[in-house]
Amino acid sequence: MPASQEEEPFLEKHNLTSANASTSEAQKNRRQTPGWKSYSFASRTMIAASFKHPLMVFLATSTVWLAIILLFLGYHRNPPQHRKASEHNHTIKTASHFMSCGRTVEESVRLGCKYDILSNHWVPAPCVDQPAVELYQADGSWYGYADENRTQLVDIETMGTMGLYYTNMRDHIIHCAVLWKKQFRAFYEERGVYDSLILDPKHTDHCADFLIDMTDKGPDFRQIPIKVEVGHAGCWIRD
Repeated sequence: MPASQEEEPFLEKHNLTSANASTSEAQKNRRQTPGWKSYSFASRTMIAASFKHPLMVFLATSTVWLAIILLFLGYHRNPPQHRKASEHNHTIKTASHFMSCGRTVEESVRLGCKYDILSNHWVPAPCVDQPAVELYQADGSWYGYADENRTQLVDIETMGTMGLYYTNMRDHIIHCAVLWKKQFRAFYEERGVYDSLILDPKHTDHCADFLIDMTDKGPDFRQIPIKVEVGHAGCWIRD
């Protein structure tokens, strides 16, 4: 009765060992063949020499630089999309052009600008908000004077050419309050024309700080009670 493979597990191992031995013997014999070492050395020498040849060096470096350039061009043709992030950078100034009044009265007049007593700046004509100016004037504290004691009254035309003039603290409070009303209406109605003063965050901060500081010049407002009514507001989100 012939033996099974389970009874003779050494057969498979023996065959594998014999095959490995035969392969090793063949490789050994090949290395001992005359000319093998010289052929192997010559092949390595030719390969090394080819990479030292100027033409081969040029082709190799050119290939590397070409790959880098293609990657660079591909990145800039198809840059990563950050649409939501870029949308957050959109401001009123986006897609708008700027009109200047120059830096002197002569330039302002030549450029067609008007002196705006509300903002106490020369302003391009399209940005003058006449209803806001009239609201500012209605308080009656806007009049300008040539001297600090406010004895020499000057007219509006002269105010724009003096460089500086004097009013009073209440006038500056009204200036800030009405400018904020003007700013709100311009934004809310999306008028598309905004003078640089109402778009200047520094001026907005100045007015806010000025009004807060003014509360320290009278009674202690921290000791005066005021009623606060709780409400429920919504939130408009642009589509």
